Amino acid sequence: MKKNIVFIIVMAILALLTSCDNYVQDVDPLIDRVEDDRLNSPDQLDFLIKGVKHRFSTMYDNLVFLAGGLSDELYYDANAPGSSFPTLREIDLAEDIRRDNNSVDGVFTPLGELRFFADNLVTRATSIGTGEDLEGALFTGYFFGGLARFFYATYFGLYQEQGGGVIDGGPFIPSSDMYDLAIEKFTEALNHTDYEGFANWPDITSKEMAERLTHSMIARCYLYKGDAASALTHAEMGMQEGDDPFMSLYSAITNNVWYYQANERHQYLVDDRFADYITADPNEANRVKIYKVESGSLSWWQQAFYLTLDAPINCMTWQENELMLAELKLTSDNAAALAHVNKVRASHGLDPLTTLDEAALIAERDKELMTTGARLPDQRRFDIWHLPAGTWKYLPITQSEINGNPNLDVGPE
Repeated sequence: MKKNIVFIIVMAILALLTSCDNYVQDVDPLIDRVEDDRLNSPDQLDFLIKGVKHRFSTMYDNLVFLAGGLSDELYYDANAPGSSFPTLREIDLAEDIRRDNNSVDGVFTPLGELRFFADNLVTRATSIGTGEDLEGALFTGYFFGGLARFFYATYFGLYQEQGGGVIDGGPFIPSSDMYDLAIEKFTEALNHTDYEGFANWPDITSKEMAERLTHSMIARCYLYKGDAASALTHAEMGMQEGDDPFMSLYSAITNNVWYYQANERHQYLVDDRFADYITADPNEANRVKIYKVESGSLSWWQQAFYLTLDAPINCMTWQENELMLAELKLTSDNAAALAHVNKVRASHGLDPLTTLDEAALIAERDKELMTTGARLPDQRRFDIWHLPAGTWKYLPITQSEINGNPNLDVGPE
């Protein structure tokens, strides 16, 4: 009898397992996520391209917002209504930015995802793509892979004055070497611009535009790296007057963080010097977009570039390329440098300058590239840091990365 009972139990379990197996096999595919192997198809390349570009946008607004706060472009005032993030105050003061600062973590993690998605797109596309689709995927993967590495080199660091980043849990890569890796990716992207699908992209609309944009990106890497000769070579092949800007795009669903944090709320405020620019020349209001806010006895300036949920952010423009050319020619051909600056000024209806020195060039970059993250590297490059020695000049590589990366042995800061 006992054996019969055991036999019945065993058979019941087997029947249950069989029915469960059939049940699981009959379940429809997941609708809230995509399994990895379902992406290994040429008809998924467009989806993967859009995924890389989407991660870029959802990271870039936060990155340049924090870069503005770490630089002297923006500042934090606890008395301003809505200024409730102590993590942003830490970044503004730059004295002791905790490695577990969640505002920094909220940028570092998606930047790592952008780098991974871009590199993975190259790997995946190479094995599954053909023809036009393959070219579009490879350009996207290499271009945004270069962009991610540029961001590591420019905005993150292991210590206060040691810039750089990490890739795939590997060892720390200093900024100079990371710029080299970015340049390698951008250079490879130039080999994949024969893509008719650019005509349907909202930001890079032709082979020629893709090439000029990529040369501008390479020029910026060399400029920040300190290789003026190579920077000039690529800037000469870079974006031209009339080229549409390369932008980070947003929507009513995927919002630009500037709209909420530096417009509706007042987490970061605009330094008063931008109002002084307009006082000195009212026409500067054509490009220095700010507005005054008053609350009781308090008043301050806010940015007015991003007043809607879907306002795009410039990442590279022909005007920035002209300013790079001006910087690179400033001492060797001052007349040509002045002409480059005045071309930028004319695009905003500003009167031409009659002379140009380094201080004037820095001011032009300050105004032209406001809210795009350029001020932070410019302060380092031109040795015009606004805080005492020993403060952070980069956003710190985060504690979560350090905890999970055995190659990072971080000692006292």
